[in-house]
Amino acid sequence: MVKRNLQMKPFMFITRRQRRGLFYLTGSIFLLVMLTFAIRLFFQPTIPSDPTFENEIAAHTDATEPEATAVNFKAFPFDPNIINKAQMLELGLTNHQADMIIKYRDAGGWFYDAKDFGKIYAISDAEYAFLEPYIIINRQHQNAAENPKAAPTILVAFDPNSADSMQLIALGLNSYQTTNVLKYRRAGGIFSIKKDFSRIYGIDADTYHHLEKQILLPSEIAPEAGDVPTKRDAAAYMELIEINTADTLELRKLKGIGRVYAHRIVSYRDKLGGFFDKSQLLEIHGIDTNRYAMFAPQVVIDKSAIRRINLNDATFDILLQHPYLEYYIVKEIFNYREAIGTFDSVAQLKEISLIYDQLYFKITPYLTTAKRKDQP
Repeated sequence: MVKRNLQMKPFMFITRRQRRGLFYLTGSIFLLVMLTFAIRLFFQPTIPSDPTFENEIAAHTDATEPEATAVNFKAFPFDPNIINKAQMLELGLTNHQADMIIKYRDAGGWFYDAKDFGKIYAISDAEYAFLEPYIIINRQHQNAAENPKAAPTILVAFDPNSADSMQLIALGLNSYQTTNVLKYRRAGGIFSIKKDFSRIYGIDADTYHHLEKQILLPSEIAPEAGDVPTKRDAAAYMELIEINTADTLELRKLKGIGRVYAHRIVSYRDKLGGFFDKSQLLEIHGIDTNRYAMFAPQVVIDKSAIRRINLNDATFDILLQHPYLEYYIVKEIFNYREAIGTFDSVAQLKEISLIYDQLYFKITPYLTTAKRKDQP
């Protein structure tokens, strides 16, 4: 046993020179490790930037925007046939999803059932399952869209410049006709006389004659229409009322307008900054299409009396006070103004994704980028 231990001793012995080498090796490894951490701590490498490559990455990121999740949804009842883009974003859908829904509707698509909403490829099964209880589709409008001749229609007076899709379907229009009316308005089109409605693709002669008497528009425009009546004209046509300057006593001369409605008109006019289209009177609480039809022929509009807001110097609160602008819209306008410095034209608002076409055409008459002559 002693002899075997003596034979193993030479292999377990470390000389002084070997111990010194092992010490230096361990110390060197320790120094290299510490040096690596020191370099990362005190020296940041400079990565060369390639603007073209970065733009490609940004474009790819936008194209592959992550899907909305149930956590992001602020669910509320909605009809996918009439909900607008701003409401979709408020609901929790992404820009891409909202655009796909609008594209489907613009192509003539119609949601006949809640399940049709789940067929939009940008909507995942999980998202549809979460939203399905909140989808409300008017069955009467569904029947009208499928078979407008068989479905009952509701013949009421309407203005084609402001009627929504539900009203148009209720009047007997099918989904194709309704979509074409909305597309025409989104493109900036305006119905000035009754016959303009017959020029919409899909509106045949029978449909037009069926609805002609219900259209709240004149049959023709007189040469002086749109001008503010002079005192001489006023003496000849005492029923005409210029809506942007009339006081409550003058407004009560309108057929169907009493003291309460006159005060509501003035109050809403002050909030808007004036009326640029008489159909805006339908936005006032209590004024329906039947009452509107009673006094609409008496109304004249002086658009020069509209109070405009300068986009370049308006405060957040001033823009927020306008009835057509929500908080998140105003916030985006201010973010965009901060990014570009100043607005060169009101048309630049189109570059803000949250400002959909219908909102743009509604708010444009109240905005400007030019200072008044009395401003420094």
